[in-house]
Amino acid sequence: MPSQLFTPPFPPGFRSLSLSASRALLMLGAVVGCATVPTKGGLGTVQETTRNRLGLRVDWIQNQPEDSLVQGYVTRSLKGEVPVDSAIQIGLLRNKRLQASFEDLGIAQADLVQAGLFGNPVVSAGAGLARGGGPSMFATSIALPFIDFLQRPLRTRVAQHLFAAERARMSAAVLTLAAEIRMAYVEAQAATQLLEVRQAVTQALDASAVAAQAIHDAGNLSELELAQQRALAADARLESFRAAGAQLAARADLERLMGVPGGGSWTLVPRLPTPTDSLASATTLTATALGRRLDLSAARADAEASARQLGLTRAFALLPDGTIGPTYEREPDGTFVGGALSLTLPLFDRGQSRVARSRALARQAIARHDALVVEIGAEVRQLSATLDAARAREAHLRLVVLPLRRLVVTESQKFVNAMAQSVFTLLLAKQAEIDAGQAYVDALRDYWLTRAKLERAVGGSFAPLTKQERLGTEAAADTARRPPSPT
Repeated sequence: MPSQLFTPPFPPGFRSLSLSASRALLMLGAVVGCATVPTKGGLGTVQETTRNRLGLRVDWIQNQPEDSLVQGYVTRSLKGEVPVDSAIQIGLLRNKRLQASFEDLGIAQADLVQAGLFGNPVVSAGAGLARGGGPSMFATSIALPFIDFLQRPLRTRVAQHLFAAERARMSAAVLTLAAEIRMAYVEAQAATQLLEVRQAVTQALDASAVAAQAIHDAGNLSELELAQQRALAADARLESFRAAGAQLAARADLERLMGVPGGGSWTLVPRLPTPTDSLASATTLTATALGRRLDLSAARADAEASARQLGLTRAFALLPDGTIGPTYEREPDGTFVGGALSLTLPLFDRGQSRVARSRALARQAIARHDALVVEIGAEVRQLSATLDAARAREAHLRLVVLPLRRLVVTESQKFVNAMAQSVFTLLLAKQAEIDAGQAYVDALRDYWLTRAKLERAVGGSFAPLTKQERLGTEAAADTARRPPSPT
């Protein structure tokens, strides 16, 4: 009967065997099927970090109905004067590159769920006719990947560390974006103030050129002196054009980081604030950075994952895979029920290359962590020294240089009123005062830019370390002496 080649009759007892196996597989599938992938897994940790260190909110936009609330908030906020914290909040919700980075968190979450899943069983069956048209033959088996089952706990721990590293990297990306928006806001503020200064200089030199032209027409000024005054006015106008372009460029860069379209009617806070607070010493800030830097936490989690991956590779170097399961055969000579085991014989590939690769990756991850510890300390010390110098320059300009320049203008005005000096002397004094004002704006900008960089280098906040962060400091400092265990 040729049709039996495709639809063999089930032998007695096989239905109960297959039914029991099917029930077992269904129960196993029901248990494993509960492992679903969260849609926003790990976001809570990122949100908590953002709230604690910035006092702001971040969200993962996934085109859900509630996401319309975000757009409503952004529309309401982009009206009138937008403070720097509001600009940062808008950027945390609207920046598309940040939203793209959130998908890395989703990928790590999916990898963690995948690492905890059991390997699928493989069902095989075969049937045929005996020679000479005798009774049909039938065989079936179910192979369960038991090596995969044994690897599951170690594999899951590796994925947990990788997921923790991705959460830390995502939180660090949020803090980095916040710092970039803060710096761009400072740049835009400074560019606006510098444009005002350059326009004031232009107006002063334009007035000087007009006065020079009148004096020249009266025959009291040479052609050379007139040309010099007109050249100064032309150079000042050229600087105004450059300042106007820089102001527009700074505004565009800020809008890019905020993720909002250009041409909006919203404005910046018009003036950079005067520094008022004092920060801790470089030594204290370095300790804070070692306990708070999230890229350092990510590096340590990567080192832990690499070490555990090395342990997994070592443990199963000789047995990378294998299956076990029941078998059933019906032949003309009788019916056979038993089990089958399949293993890879490590004759040629004994896993030595996989172990060597895992060992190199573990050493590399630990070295990167230790290098980052050194780099963080150097970065904090450098920025702390730069900030001290910027603050000293700002204070000197504000307390000494600007008052002196104002005094020179006042005294020059008295001499001009008494006709003891020419009006050009007053104009030059006024220009010098404006130049000092420009230098002060530059000093303020440098101070706030450096402060924002230092805050980012410290970990997003100058607040004292919490107990948990202090433990992180000790762990970071001891990593070189006590590297993660490769088991």
